[in-house]
Amino acid sequence: MRTTLLTYALGLFCLPLSLAASPPKTAKPPVATYAISIPEFTSPPKIDGVLDDPFWENGTLIEDFTQFEPLEGGTPSEKTKAYLGHDKDYLYVALRCFDSNPKAIRACLTPRDKAPADDGITLYLDTFNDKKRAFVFQINPCGIQTDGILTEGSGRRRMGFERFDRNWDTFFLADAHQDELGYTVEMAIPFKSLRFPNASSQTWGIKIQRSIPRKNEEMYWPPHTRDSNGFLVQSGTLEITGPIAKGKNIEVMPVVTGLKATVRKFDPQGGLNFKWGLTSDMVLDSTYNPDFSQIEADMPQIDVNQRYALYYPEKRPFFLEGKDYFDTPFELVYTRTIVDPQWGVKLTGKSKGTTIGLLSSRDLNSPEITLFEPGVIEDDGETEGPLYHSLVNIFRLKKDLFSESYLGIIATDKETGISGGPLTANYNRVAGIDGHFKFMRYNRFSFQAVGSMTKMGAEKTNFVPAFTFGLSHNSRHLQVSADYSSIPPDFEASLGFFRRKDVQSLSARAGYAFLPQNEWIVSIRPSVEYRRIYDFKGTLTDDEYSVSCFLSGWRQTYMWGRYSSGLERYEGVDFYQKDLMIGLGSEPLSWLGAEIRYNFGDGIYYDVNPYLGYKSGLEMWLILKPFPNLNVSYSLGNDRFYKSRGGEAVYKVNVISQRVNYQVTRPLSVRLITDYNDYYRMLYVSALLSYEYRPGTVFYLGVDDNRERDIQGFFRGTSRYYFIKFSYWWRV
Repeated sequence: MRTTLLTYALGLFCLPLSLAASPPKTAKPPVATYAISIPEFTSPPKIDGVLDDPFWENGTLIEDFTQFEPLEGGTPSEKTKAYLGHDKDYLYVALRCFDSNPKAIRACLTPRDKAPADDGITLYLDTFNDKKRAFVFQINPCGIQTDGILTEGSGRRRMGFERFDRNWDTFFLADAHQDELGYTVEMAIPFKSLRFPNASSQTWGIKIQRSIPRKNEEMYWPPHTRDSNGFLVQSGTLEITGPIAKGKNIEVMPVVTGLKATVRKFDPQGGLNFKWGLTSDMVLDSTYNPDFSQIEADMPQIDVNQRYALYYPEKRPFFLEGKDYFDTPFELVYTRTIVDPQWGVKLTGKSKGTTIGLLSSRDLNSPEITLFEPGVIEDDGETEGPLYHSLVNIFRLKKDLFSESYLGIIATDKETGISGGPLTANYNRVAGIDGHFKFMRYNRFSFQAVGSMTKMGAEKTNFVPAFTFGLSHNSRHLQVSADYSSIPPDFEASLGFFRRKDVQSLSARAGYAFLPQNEWIVSIRPSVEYRRIYDFKGTLTDDEYSVSCFLSGWRQTYMWGRYSSGLERYEGVDFYQKDLMIGLGSEPLSWLGAEIRYNFGDGIYYDVNPYLGYKSGLEMWLILKPFPNLNVSYSLGNDRFYKSRGGEAVYKVNVISQRVNYQVTRPLSVRLITDYNDYYRMLYVSALLSYEYRPGTVFYLGVDDNRERDIQGFFRGTSRYYFIKFSYWWRV
């Protein structure tokens, strides 16, 4: 009865909102007219953010932007003009963004890549015009740069839309200026910073986006529509007929780091990063003694009573470069399994529709290869048991088929031995084929079939196959998908990330989008999901369904609810669970953003003698920007577990985090991180002084302090680290 009531409640929540939907205007799809040819400038414009250079008047003008949100196909509330041109070394882009209320423009002085909630413009360049991958350049009205890679169908989505990976960094010039008419932006993107076909002329895909968060408004050129299964397929084309600089550029980045730990001497080390653009579309990266110091700290996660290993994203520069080249439906390449690399070499590129990726590395502190159960990755330089060395090799090849499809192969090899012993004593080898096909405009089919061979000590497996495939339909209103995966218990991918093996899993999802598209409500998205899993003995281990509804609207406000019910089998016992999650997030003001999630219901206590109890969880985020150059964020994670509803508490966990960033100037900033976990009674404090002249040319000085709370309530120091880093990026 409770299940039925909650399902009806969710339906009643969505129904009146959906009835308010008015027939949306449909954006006209991109057609051949959205093609531009840009002129060559005789001399470069000055990149200072002020559009007073007369050369811009000679550039190609774009001003027919179309609104996507809140009203798809509507006329933008503010006018935008874009100018484009080039010379032999740079692509030049300038924009005049008019605003009827310039004082309301959202613009913060923040570190690079940290201004996602501001007004700004975004440029997407699909340099191979293959509708699969684009370089992304984003500027806010303070001139803060963000860059990244957008990979079509990568799974990086927020509120139903593709997101780009901001971890990729490159060098480009950009500045912005605010005035009584709004703001202006100027960019100069070196061709050396891009990869593109080794041809005499260039035809690239291009999209330009402008965002006005206070109005919940996004506008695009060319027009963007939901009536298409894909983002880059809706790009226009940019033609460059004149000669441009191509490849064969050399980059050298020496790095000096130093670490002073408690009761240890100062330990300075040197490293070297080297990059060689063999051609405009093929790049060789190498590194020796790469720097993986504590500049980027992982966000704390609650690890109490977790059945599966936690996932931590890659943050190390060498592995981030070209990371998407190795992506497949199964995550066979999770580079945080390479804990302490001594050296690394990587070749990535694309030529005549063929993408290639090669990666080789020597790891001096490698996790042990495990069978039957996925292990937790130790990424702090310490592993239990004997110390292993390993040699890692990864090969990836992908061939384009048509405009949005491909076939690919991948092979990974990890050879491991105990320190001082032979390096090939143990191994894990994985190879397979995968593909992605788009058909009949709205439909996509993807698959992967792989096999592994593993030897670890006395344990050895023959060829063990695993496979997955998925079918999806994504149109303007209807989204339907089905996925199936088969992963045997003795399948091992020691360089990948698998939360669970011994599964034959079927999942299906159906959703519908109501699109009122007005100032208050942009979309309402109810959906239903079903998941069923058997192990390889034929035992049903999971049988779950869920219903949910997601709403987005006024000033970046979104709210959702999700109810799930089903079976989970653990340690031979069947547990039947029901739980509910609700959430709300908003950025109503330029200086305020917040999100809250709350879940409660049945939960399993994962132990040798498991039982069904009652759990609740609360997550909160708060972002304050009292001044344009001061950003303060707080997060709270609260997990509670009881033997029964209203019964005895088994554990209570609170994880509290604070991050304060003060931007003194555009390159100079000070950061303070404070994390406290009351379950482990541990306090982590980190202070960092950063000077980032440009990507790769940086200076960091910081201190990390770890403390433990004793029974008297005092925090006693357990360890302290002082670290320093300096690197300089030369481009030849």
